[in-house]
Amino acid sequence: MSELEPSAWLASIAEIFDFVGVEWTLVGALAANRYCATPRFTTDVGEPPHLIRCHRGAEAVDILLPVVEYQHVALARAQDHVLTVEDVIVHKLIAWRARDRDDIRSILEAGVALDHEYLDGWIAEWDVAERWATFADRGGS
Repeated sequence: MSELEPSAWLASIAEIFDFVGVEWTLVGALAANRYCATPRFTTDVGEPPHLIRCHRGAEAVDILLPVVEYQHVALARAQDHVLTVEDVIVHKLIAWRARDRDDIRSILEAGVALDHEYLDGWIAEWDVAERWATFADRGGS
């Protein structure tokens, strides 16, 4: 396992959530790392009530608990409990910190295929089209 991959500790958390029937998915840098050309470490702090930040030593994981329609849709689309690339981009466009913009650039640099129709719909819904427009080459297919 690479040092950037979630650990067996995450698998334990996932097992517990699955056992008790909690719907969940990874968000933030761990989700973005699945699609980025250059994965990065994360030191984000989750914000309640829709994000649970789980810590163990130096390891930390952000878990999405859906509370708004978009989050339910994103969770339903998640693959192996990780947001799809389109939903990672939408979350990053909403957050819009420097590290989020860097993650979007890295995802686009990786050339991951994008569902532009889905992406454009949520970009319009969240009114982040101007932010998305700053990425001249939106990559993907």
